[in-house]
Amino acid sequence: MHDAIVIGAGAAGLMAAREIARGGRSALVLEATDRIGGRVHTVDDARAGVPIELGAEFVHGDAPETTRLLDEARLITVPVLGKHYRSDDGELSPQGPAWQRMGRVFKLMNPDRKTDRPFKDFLDEKPGGARLREERELAFGFVQGFNGADIALISEKSIAEQGDPTEGALKARRIVRGYGALLEHLRRTSDSEVRLGTEVRRVEWSEGHVRVVDANGGVHEARALVVTVPLPMLQDGDIIFEPEIPSVTRAARQLVMGHVQRVVLVVKERFWEEKAEELSYLHAPSRPFSVWWTQSPLQAPMLVGWAGGPPAVALTESGDVGWAAISELARAFGVRRARVESLIESLHTYEWSRDPRTRGAYSYIGVGGTNAPRALARAVKGTLFFAGEATESETEGTVEGALASGKRAAKLLMRRLTS
Repeated sequence: MHDAIVIGAGAAGLMAAREIARGGRSALVLEATDRIGGRVHTVDDARAGVPIELGAEFVHGDAPETTRLLDEARLITVPVLGKHYRSDDGELSPQGPAWQRMGRVFKLMNPDRKTDRPFKDFLDEKPGGARLREERELAFGFVQGFNGADIALISEKSIAEQGDPTEGALKARRIVRGYGALLEHLRRTSDSEVRLGTEVRRVEWSEGHVRVVDANGGVHEARALVVTVPLPMLQDGDIIFEPEIPSVTRAARQLVMGHVQRVVLVVKERFWEEKAEELSYLHAPSRPFSVWWTQSPLQAPMLVGWAGGPPAVALTESGDVGWAAISELARAFGVRRARVESLIESLHTYEWSRDPRTRGAYSYIGVGGTNAPRALARAVKGTLFFAGEATESETEGTVEGALASGKRAAKLLMRRLTS
């Protein structure tokens, strides 16, 4: 019998397993899919010249847990540099310090509001008046895109309590070898066993003992369990807990799974350099793909199109995301669709919202749910521990949040085992 079983081999699960093993305890990781990484999914295309991220891409802000691992693995990062532009039907205009401009709107939110409300209600009040009209539009696009959120559902208070959410974007960087290299390092430096293709269906538990049953009929026993599955699996009861855990279900349902649609286009030439000098981000706030970005300062022949929230859901349901991306890219840069098509070497995307084991991108806090991540993170009878980005209120939706949560769960678990 193992000391611990970890469900999920994403960032949180691999981090938890490594910490448990380093604490002298045995951990078995059960992963439903045929790969590690979870919502980190790095692929290679020699024509791009850089790794292609179909999941997480940026390291946001200081990210201490991520940075420690990067240093340990000798993985190099490059800061995101370059200029912001806006597209209005192909007419490009410089946006100056776009993150700081959005920040003027976010700073008008009150983190001490007694009554929570949707972010949409805040914007509907037109904070800053006519002077900040364009900044509000950028802030709308940021929350919808960055959080993958429906602004009618996301909690204003959750955004306000974090402070200016654009500060992380200001310090964003990329891993030169891709996020996949970081996850491989986690796995390689852990003594824990990882079993792929092992989908957990049921957890029978009592204080100090868990019995995990997988879809193949396998039974695994341990003294404790760390659960790191995506939020919808907790909301929809994909894993049956016997006995049930009402506090976990209640907390999970106060959170919302965000939706994003990302398309990566590898092209024959960096055609945007004719239109915009040192382009980093091209904002198109009113369009389904609300932002496009390059790999600046790296001169890679690649563009990423990004949609978040309801537009991402609509694009996914349309059934032809690639066709829509090419059309929107042509419109954003004011060039003929045929010209864009002639330049494309390859197109990459991943349907996270249609993947039955994720059903979305990452979580955000619904109205009235600011305490939900902390509630979800509480240990249950010193036996069940929950981790993953949804359990981190300070850094939700990020790899940093997932890593921090895995480390936190492992520490709590080992403290319990030694008490």
